[in-house]
Amino acid sequence: MSDLIDYHGIKISLSGKLILDIDHLAVKAHQCTLVTGQNGSGKTTLFKIMSGLLRPDSIQVDYQGRQMNWKQAKPVLQRDIIYLHQQPYLFDASVADNVAYGLYRRGESKNSVQKKVFQALDWANLSHLAQRHAKHLSGGEKQRVALTRARILAPSLLLLDEPTASMDNEAKQQTAYLLQRLKEEGVCVVISSHESHTVDHLADHHLCIEHGKITALEPVKQSAKVTVLNHVKNTLSHD
Repeated sequence: MSDLIDYHGIKISLSGKLILDIDHLAVKAHQCTLVTGQNGSGKTTLFKIMSGLLRPDSIQVDYQGRQMNWKQAKPVLQRDIIYLHQQPYLFDASVADNVAYGLYRRGESKNSVQKKVFQALDWANLSHLAQRHAKHLSGGEKQRVALTRARILAPSLLLLDEPTASMDNEAKQQTAYLLQRLKEEGVCVVISSHESHTVDHLADHHLCIEHGKITALEPVKQSAKVTVLNHVKNTLSHD
């Protein structure tokens, strides 16, 4: 499997402390990578660098046949990579308007946006919440709306920071089901999680951050102990 993007020489210090010192990080196309590590190990910092939101002390990016320094890579990363925080920000508007926002910013027509939003909400089984105001959603619903809003923009890479944190078991299953669907569609996803048991069956690769370095681990293979959530489609209406 070819690499979607390669990051070389990632180094960053914050408040005089070395946080990351990574020689090479390769993200494989159309696959799912799980990133684990203790609190403060640098997972969120890494994701912000990967998505062009935080400038490192040094980096080189190889993407789409181009070798780029930070200044060259930043706008490209921000265009093609979406970083989703564990507490996703939703606009003060309806679910449908939140999902539509990025498409309108791209200048798409109203008819095109409405069609894509309808299809996206149906994909996530969120059609019944289309006119619900975002502030009235549960935590699990907000996460699934944010995932839907990200997916509709067709990013090259989707970075998910603790996507099932602070959810009850049903909401975790519903979110994991959408992640499974994204993978089945060939979306390239990198997930950081302290609850790896919820998502490790999706992972093609498992990376661990420790002392600023990345180590490749063997991904957990699906077994009889893993629940495959193909049946959740009929139970997604409640959190």
